[in-house]
Amino acid sequence: MRKKINNIINSGKEKIKRKKIEIGMLALINTVIGFNINADPLNLPKEYSENIAVKGYENDVFNYDFNNDGIDEKIVISYNIVDNLIGAVVSIYTNQSGKDILTYQITFDKKFNIMELQAMQKMLDKVKEYYPEYSKNIQPNETRYITIYGDNKTNDIVFDKVKFNNHSPENTNNFLFIKKSSSMLDAPNGSVIANLGYSEKPEILFDMVSDVPNAQTKWYYTEFTKRFTTNVSKKVKKDKNGKVIAENPTTVKGFVAGGDDNVSKRGFYWDKMINKIEIVNDFITKAINANEQLYIITEYAPLSRDKPSKKDKFGNKNNQSIIGYTNSKKEGEIINIPDQTIFRIIGEENNMLKIETPFYGGPYFIEKVQGTYQKVENIKEEVNKFIAIDPSSQTEVLFQRIPETQKYEVITYSYVTTGKDGYGSYETPHGAFLIAFTRPYMTFTRHARPGDKTIPGRSDLAVAGSAKYAVRFSGGGYMHGIPTNFNFKGSTLDTETAKKIGTYKESHKCVRHFDDQIEFIVKWINADSKIKDRDNTIPEEPVIAVVL
Repeated sequence: MRKKINNIINSGKEKIKRKKIEIGMLALINTVIGFNINADPLNLPKEYSENIAVKGYENDVFNYDFNNDGIDEKIVISYNIVDNLIGAVVSIYTNQSGKDILTYQITFDKKFNIMELQAMQKMLDKVKEYYPEYSKNIQPNETRYITIYGDNKTNDIVFDKVKFNNHSPENTNNFLFIKKSSSMLDAPNGSVIANLGYSEKPEILFDMVSDVPNAQTKWYYTEFTKRFTTNVSKKVKKDKNGKVIAENPTTVKGFVAGGDDNVSKRGFYWDKMINKIEIVNDFITKAINANEQLYIITEYAPLSRDKPSKKDKFGNKNNQSIIGYTNSKKEGEIINIPDQTIFRIIGEENNMLKIETPFYGGPYFIEKVQGTYQKVENIKEEVNKFIAIDPSSQTEVLFQRIPETQKYEVITYSYVTTGKDGYGSYETPHGAFLIAFTRPYMTFTRHARPGDKTIPGRSDLAVAGSAKYAVRFSGGGYMHGIPTNFNFKGSTLDTETAKKIGTYKESHKCVRHFDDQIEFIVKWINADSKIKDRDNTIPEEPVIAVVL
């Protein structure tokens, strides 16, 4: 099979050479952007015929005995090249009562870049490797549709310079978040081989659906290593004499039923993060080359009263934001542009500023009101320091760009807790935000109770406690440590708040971290900055937070 796959790949290389003029430059531009697109399943006939064809695809057909039963399966590899991406679909026909019946169709979670054909070969090899698993308990005339998951990393990311890994998980790609206790089975509808508890995160190797009526919606084939904690809080267990209990993890592989009530698919989506970061830097480069000034929105109002509003198409409410209109007459769709958003002014119309942003695009029109925006003084070239936050997976990564190589070093990564919509709370805003400042602490408030000392100007609020360290990135949205009341004693790792990191959105708007994680982040942001404003340190080198 490997020899046949090599022939297909070499054939693809020849086709690529013939298309070199057409796609050569596009390949370099779109290496990251196109990498997130998966190949869709193909509508092939249930029974194989010699004239099998799919519009827009080339087919290569050969025989191979996957299960070593002496009877060859018929393999159809369908592939096409669109721009710089190769889409590949593997269809396996098995002999049933003298007929070749479509039994498995395998796609991949990403298309393959023409610059990375070795990755394509590695993924095609998994078709053979996983066959004993996705073929378990197959029924006559059943067709299973399998998606094999690959690596979310790209060649532009460097992992050998991680500087802080106290809370960095080993599983750094696609995983299931277990919402409630679930069983891992040895086969679809098979026997239980392990029990998965709330918040555990097995790695996804492939998923599978069947065309059998009333079949389980989706099965995930996963790999799981049992640990003391599920959010990598680095806690240790001790016996009654205080001796540390050694962790002897065992790894198992098996199937987990994929209902929305018990699991959700998440991951460290490195490729998506870098894609957004590159968009921001491209935006900055174009502005600088065009001699255009960069600005940020300045709508920070500490302890401002809650103002009910609807989410826009990017998921942002109008909290500590300004309104962006799609035309200068304030008609049509609007978006909410949060505090610290980076933008550039490209014109003026009807006394409205015409702007563009790296995250929301444009053009949009904002009111020309002094005090709602200001010039960015410390961005003179492409930015090197980025914080990428993914609320959908409750993950965060710090990247540092290497100007000489144009690659990105991973400095640290971890699970986090982001904001949740509710009364007096907000989902963490989505966008690209220039970090405003850091400080060693973060105080938080609660609704005042009888006898409380209230906050000046806000008789309805009282200070409830604090968290270690704070990084302000948008409005009252901060990155900070584990919040506790002023009387708290002990380790914050033992708090319920710490146990919830990496589970669900729960904060009021901020992004919560383990204390030592945010301490490291603050030091990395500050570097050697000497710019102070009372307790705040303003980073001399720009740092941008990108919230997916």
